[in-house]
Amino acid sequence: MPRGLVSDQQAPSTAPFTTGPGNRAVLRYPGFGKVFLIWTAIGILTSLRYQLQRPSNSEIRDVVFMAAFTACYYPWVALTPLVFRIERRFPLGHGNWFRNLGLLAMISLPICLFASPWMSGFFAGVLTVLQPAFTLPAPRFWWLHFPMAEALFWCSVAWGYFVRTQFQLREQEQRAARLALEKSQLEAGLKQAQLDVIRVRLNPHFLFNSLQNISALTKQDPQTASRMLARLGDLLRAVLRQDSEPESTLHEEIELTRAYVALEQMRFGERLLVTFNIAPDLQRAMVPCFLLQPLIENAIIHGLRGVGKTGEIQVSTTKESSELVMTVADNGIGPSEDALSGKKAGVGLGSTRERLATMYPDRHTLTLRRSAEGGTEVRIAIPFRFANNEGPSFPDEKPTVADR
Repeated sequence: MPRGLVSDQQAPSTAPFTTGPGNRAVLRYPGFGKVFLIWTAIGILTSLRYQLQRPSNSEIRDVVFMAAFTACYYPWVALTPLVFRIERRFPLGHGNWFRNLGLLAMISLPICLFASPWMSGFFAGVLTVLQPAFTLPAPRFWWLHFPMAEALFWCSVAWGYFVRTQFQLREQEQRAARLALEKSQLEAGLKQAQLDVIRVRLNPHFLFNSLQNISALTKQDPQTASRMLARLGDLLRAVLRQDSEPESTLHEEIELTRAYVALEQMRFGERLLVTFNIAPDLQRAMVPCFLLQPLIENAIIHGLRGVGKTGEIQVSTTKESSELVMTVADNGIGPSEDALSGKKAGVGLGSTRERLATMYPDRHTLTLRRSAEGGTEVRIAIPFRFANNEGPSFPDEKPTVADR
């Protein structure tokens, strides 16, 4: 018996397949009621065809002939489930279909020899009841029903083949859907694992740099180092709270970035100026968590290193078509040729590239270029969207806020 098929001795059902234990598809052939109605309909339609060929002076009335002719099909109400079983045991459409076709042809002989007398008997019985005056033919009349029985046998085989094929197609579709779902779940899990790996590498990098800066100030300015350590604790709590989700709102990301800027400004004082230019209507847009901090840290460590003037960093966001564009620009020494060509990238910028490629494959851009003023500009574009098209209301902020 083919795998996945079970006995057809089940409760009648109009569907060729249902869900069994464990959501496993179970083949169900048409029940007694449906088989009876279908054979009745076929008998009536076939009798109408023969009505046109009968002589006008026939002794059998039209209605009686239709009833008697339709009754010929009723033995197959009981035989059709048996034919379904036989076709399932020797299925057509498989590798051994030629052998199975021969076996079905041999099996049809005894079944049709059994069915023919019953078909004649049903025909004669209905005539006897509805038109007693009609003279019944000789008993050998049942041989005339043998070709018709063969035709009905192969009709039943085709019916069983159709039902079984529909079941197999539906089972393949369900299997393909399950595999697609499992694949998407595996891909989602892989992406989350990749993000976790990147985050595990990124967060210690940020922490080590901050602790190194605090360590350098412990002897020169212990009070500032103490305040920086306390602010670092607050910042780490905020970072760890966001580790469970890959995205947050732009409002939350800006607040986290401002907390980091405040930490750095304790060290640099008025030598560091960071300006945020954030449109109020973009506050609810979704962005990757901890996205801007590595870029600002990169600008401070690499872009502003050795600059005698006040270091200026500008963070701005805009909406361009269907994209959210975030820009971090500084007035520092500008990117090196290796950085522009992509041959060399720090942990912060490299991790940012990996995260964007994982979260928005083929739907993002990250551009590093030398600004007109000579500094560095990092431009990130990601799909613009809100969380479930909903979001909390935030107080309106001035488009430009300078943090000293």
